[in-house]
Amino acid sequence: MIAKGTIILTIVLLLSSCGKSEAEKIAQQKEEKELYNRCVSLGVKYFKEIGSYPTLKSAPNKGRHAIEVARERCKKAPKTAFL
Repeated sequence: MIAKGTIILTIVLLLSSCGKSEAEKIAQQKEEKELYNRCVSLGVKYFKEIGSYPTLKSAPNKGRHAIEVARERCKKAPKTAFL
């Protein structure tokens, strides 16, 4: 039983060391940041188009700043928040 656990732990450690290179991580972070920034821009544009900028006028976010709500939504779902 202990040998089986040791083997599983060794496999997990080996697999976890097979990650991305530092350059790949930086490129992915840059891409995620650009996606987030685009999403926030689309959110602000959307709120302006519906006449709810800079302060939202309808529930559930009535009285909140549009940029704050856009950032919140884009943090949760940057690819689909303002399609």
